[in-house]
Amino acid sequence: MAHRRMLSAAVVTASVALLGTSLVASSATAEAPYRVNLPAAVDGIPTPEEFFGFEMGTEGKLAAYPDVLDYMKDIAKKSDRVDYETVGETTMGNEYATVFISAPKNLERLDEIVEMNQKLSDPRNTSQAEAKALARESVPIYHLEATIHSTEVGNGQAINDIVHRLATEDSAFTDEVLNNAVIMLVPSQNPDGQHLVVDHFNRTAGTNLARTYPDLYHKYTGHDDNRDWTMFTQVEAQYRLELEKKFRPVMTHIMHQQGNSGERLFVPPYGGVTSANVPPNMNASSSAIGQHAMRQLAAEGKSGVGTQDYHIFWTLEQPVGFFPFTGTGAFLTEIASVVDLAYPQKSSDGKPLGPQVPTQALIEPYEKDTWTLKDIVEYANTATYAGMEYVAQNGEKLLYDNLWSVPAEYMEDGVKSGVEAYVVEADQRDPYATYEMLERLEWTQVEIDRAAAPFTAAGKQYAAGSYVIKTKQPRGNWVDQVLGKDSYPTDDLPYAEATTSLPLQMGVAVDEVKEEFDASLERVESVEVPSVTMPAAPGAAGAYLVRPESYGTIQVVAALQKSNITTFRAGKEFKDGGTTYPAGTYVIPATPQARSVLATATKKVGIPVAATASAPKVEGIQLKPRTRVGLLRGANNMPGGWDMWLMDQYKVNYEVVGAQDFQSGRLIDVYDTIVLPQGISTARIVDGLDQNRYDEEFAWAYGVGEKGWKKLRQFVRQGGTLLAIGSSVATAKDLLDLPIEPALPTDRNVFATGGSLLNHEFDSSDMVAWGMPDEWPVWLYNTQAWTPTGKKADVVSTYPESDVLASGYLKGEEHVAGEANVVSFDIGKGKVVTYGSEITFRSLPRSSFNLLYNAVYGGPAAEVNKTQLKKLKPAFAPNGTLLP
Repeated sequence: MAHRRMLSAAVVTASVALLGTSLVASSATAEAPYRVNLPAAVDGIPTPEEFFGFEMGTEGKLAAYPDVLDYMKDIAKKSDRVDYETVGETTMGNEYATVFISAPKNLERLDEIVEMNQKLSDPRNTSQAEAKALARESVPIYHLEATIHSTEVGNGQAINDIVHRLATEDSAFTDEVLNNAVIMLVPSQNPDGQHLVVDHFNRTAGTNLARTYPDLYHKYTGHDDNRDWTMFTQVEAQYRLELEKKFRPVMTHIMHQQGNSGERLFVPPYGGVTSANVPPNMNASSSAIGQHAMRQLAAEGKSGVGTQDYHIFWTLEQPVGFFPFTGTGAFLTEIASVVDLAYPQKSSDGKPLGPQVPTQALIEPYEKDTWTLKDIVEYANTATYAGMEYVAQNGEKLLYDNLWSVPAEYMEDGVKSGVEAYVVEADQRDPYATYEMLERLEWTQVEIDRAAAPFTAAGKQYAAGSYVIKTKQPRGNWVDQVLGKDSYPTDDLPYAEATTSLPLQMGVAVDEVKEEFDASLERVESVEVPSVTMPAAPGAAGAYLVRPESYGTIQVVAALQKSNITTFRAGKEFKDGGTTYPAGTYVIPATPQARSVLATATKKVGIPVAATASAPKVEGIQLKPRTRVGLLRGANNMPGGWDMWLMDQYKVNYEVVGAQDFQSGRLIDVYDTIVLPQGISTARIVDGLDQNRYDEEFAWAYGVGEKGWKKLRQFVRQGGTLLAIGSSVATAKDLLDLPIEPALPTDRNVFATGGSLLNHEFDSSDMVAWGMPDEWPVWLYNTQAWTPTGKKADVVSTYPESDVLASGYLKGEEHVAGEANVVSFDIGKGKVVTYGSEITFRSLPRSSFNLLYNAVYGGPAAEVNKTQLKKLKPAFAPNGTLLP
């Protein structure tokens, strides 16, 4: 067995690119065809059928994920070609693993290979001659990722065949692959989902229950778990990033499945437009490996293979994401699925499945009327063997052209946009947002400098402490991609979103400079949260003041809530000691306990605290102690999953609203605020999951019926706060007959955004928008803007009358211009706030988070007058009831 190596946090500055080399005739075709019959146990290594008790691809049979890992461990113990490593724990405490497969000589020197690949990827310290020598001496790494979307189970079965073959077979094919490449297999990028989906499938066998797991198969992100490549919020995405940075693979093969109506297998080349920041060699190499696989599939008679389908090289929240920008080629395979995960799909009319017109993108249509799990496994095996072979046959060129040539080009020529540098001004309205943005750049090996003295760039003066991120660096194209603004160039909308602008999403002022400038710069070795210290404690009549602009205040308020500390918010602008504080400023009595909580909470987010000897003489609100928050997300609602992550991350006191909450008593006795995430329809609440198809484990997601629907209406009228995001606005309108009407056409030929950032205007005097700037973009993606139709509607924010697009794509500006986005309503004793745009979309548009959390806490708050706020008298009793 080869030596174990733990994943290191050490990183290298590396980047991008790969030449599309010519297709090489397969040495495996004659001597060791890809279509193989696995031998019986070799050297004590059982076949998958012997180990699991059934052949991979057997109808209705799925190998459980823990057993898959046990099989990999068993092979690693018995074969000197295989090494098994545990990387860490997943979100739900399962094992995230890697399996390295290669010739024993390569595994024994894998640390040396990794060191050479890191040197290759740093053109500042490696000359061209040295890079060519290293490419000849090193070995390319092929990163194989079996499953990330957990209902795409076929690939997770196929890897058992693949690892067994490489560990046991002696042939021209295995010799070539093992001697000339290292396979780095991640058995699952989402192990939690493999447990949930496969365990549910096996548990429900022989019952009338639905076989497919009905809820999110990643605790927070569900199917969105491969759209986390800018913020890297989830631990699994962070593991993948660290693997990329350490091992520097020349190719990542991402094994997916797709729906069952299209081609049987998709391989590159991809379709659609590409970002100028994607190195051309990445497109070329992806196309080359895809065509190599297509040719082998055709040689084996595996028809129905298509190309030019997926538009994945524009932005990053997609199947391949960050990695092509760094020099790792992206080999995406999407295989058609079957019925209920593991049962055959049959055409209803006996005709062949999938499209039947031969084209250059589908050279041979699929000729059968049936598609099985076994077909999925066999197609996956062939495509994977072809990918491995391609890398093994072209390793030297891939190593040189990927890991050295393109970063060297960026360092010499810069990026195609002509931007020399992005400057982040020292004085930001949200220091925590600035920290989080810079931290993500640091995670992706971007070099960040800080000005040691004032300087001028493009005619603008910048203070000392401003950050400068140059584009002439190995990650220059990534810098330009995530810090620049986007202008999507065609009506053919991208696979996912049309922009990845971190500054606009996070609320950070960043300038692009297209001319060279002089500045005294110091390299930032580590990005840190801004240092803050507590002021001297004021007297008993005094208070602590926290400004409301940063979304970091959400965590501060959550900490104050947890400790049951009386917290006020000023309703209007006021001055104290020559400093002007905006409406929404937090005012906290100067008790020792409050001081302790503030010191800890503000240190985590870098938000300063001020002290005043006398509380401000303004009206305002007092937050309800330990505000009870409910998240009504329904089953398999990904936006609700992301909202769960936010609330868990920020330590918000919340519970997922379950059907049981509607069964007895009043909702107002359980919750103060209920949030409806994007995607919660009336039917999702009233009907929910079918009780006959899903057992008690999912009772929380059963329908609440018309009686429960009425209780939700009563919740608001009795004093509750209801917040509706995105398409859930229509649900709130239906529930309470809100006086608003949809403003945007549903015809995407008339109006479309493709997932973009649109300019926006806020009424920051309104409680819901406290702390927001007068203008800043919001995220709009397939949801609505609204037109108020009655006096009860209090408009909090609108789109401008012109120049609506900030970054991305917008068709039909005239339909959204001037329309309302956030609208507030007083209904009975309660409050409703509707957010037409998806303000918490995948945790990305953080600059708009306060719009939600202002209302989460502000809706149930009590209004207090000047005298109460001045003397800081509590409006609530310790048990949370409102005092007379």
